[in-house]
Amino acid sequence: MIGPVESQSVAAMKGLFDTNFFGLVRLVREIFPDMKRRRRGHIVVMSSVLGLQGLIFNDIYSASKFAVEGFCESLALQALKFGVNISLIEPGPVVTEFERKLYEEAASMDLSAVDQETLDIFQGFYMAYSKDVFTVLGQSPDEVAEHTAKVIMAEKPPFRYQTNSLYTPMTTLKHADPTGNLPLNAFHQMIFQHDRLFKASLSLLKMLQWRKRRDVSYNKSP
Repeated sequence: MIGPVESQSVAAMKGLFDTNFFGLVRLVREIFPDMKRRRRGHIVVMSSVLGLQGLIFNDIYSASKFAVEGFCESLALQALKFGVNISLIEPGPVVTEFERKLYEEAASMDLSAVDQETLDIFQGFYMAYSKDVFTVLGQSPDEVAEHTAKVIMAEKPPFRYQTNSLYTPMTTLKHADPTGNLPLNAFHQMIFQHDRLFKASLSLLKMLQWRKRRDVSYNKSP
């Protein structure tokens, strides 16, 4: 769910939370009691880097993932007492059909309640650059699955695991400043004051990602 909050219905927001948050809670309620009785188990949850750092026009989706993170962090304290581990997998963008459907829905979204300035930011900046971000920073489902398998098989599984190291500096900013101003100001300047630098950085990252994938393919070849 992307777009200005004025364009989104409360019913749609509730639907998103019912899947992303309450769906998880319903599942955990079913499996957690037995794990506690056996005093062992491992709950692996698909979260998102947007559960750590909000992103413009991803307000409701980010909120649902923040709820997932808070729920799991609170539950993990109790789980450890019973020998149960909880792990949050935190991917960035993943290149699937999900992306195509997302942009199709955005193209047909009712934006009549949105002011012109916000509309210009959403359509003129966000929609264009978000596609570039998916292209440059997006992982394949196989990559995310490989990282998830490592967490599942780990002898001492981590509580949080980011699958895309390119996002680590962005999420680290949040912990560097207790006031929260550092990441907000950094993202604000990157989006609204240094957009050309942002685009140049994406081009550089695209080249680095291409070289990384080329090297991986070369090393895998017989």
